[in-house]
Amino acid sequence: MNKLEQEVIKRNISNEDIATIISNNRDLVSRRIISGMASVDTVDREGQRIPIFALKEAVDNFMQNTYYRPVQIFHSDITVGRVVPKWTNPKTGEIHKTEIVDSGWRIVAELRDDLEIANKTWEEIVKGNLRSFSIAGSSNEKLQKQENGVNYEQIKSLAIAEISVCEIPVNPLAKFEILWDPNRVEI
Repeated sequence: MNKLEQEVIKRNISNEDIATIISNNRDLVSRRIISGMASVDTVDREGQRIPIFALKEAVDNFMQNTYYRPVQIFHSDITVGRVVPKWTNPKTGEIHKTEIVDSGWRIVAELRDDLEIANKTWEEIVKGNLRSFSIAGSSNEKLQKQENGVNYEQIKSLAIAEISVCEIPVNPLAKFEILWDPNRVEI
């Protein structure tokens, strides 16, 4: 818990009060925010599985450097956004976090609004054409496994390089939703 969070608790500031403060800051309400599962502990379409224990270490490393948490479009090396540790809804005060959950890795991402390709990506997200995440990186250690008659490669250790927005994810459960569209929300 950071100092700001401690102060909010100490002063007993409600979610409604937080939402009021945030909603009066144009920079905070103009953000484009999406959230969903970037990786789920299941065998993917390439026959690989990243279990929670491997994800946890990789996510901890990925999130450590605030400058390098890129969100790209189709693994293209074009950064259209960034993964953020958490985001507070300006209307409700509800906090959404990037975190490991029982089923995998849930992320919160902010998309840029200063690049044409990022704006086109956002348009496709709003239309519903892009609603999946895909992670990219390198696996450092893997082993062959079999469960319920299914052979797969279990990733024991990996380094995550980036998250991409895509149409069809390798991990079929890596889907996201729009949390905040500044063009469609009235405060």
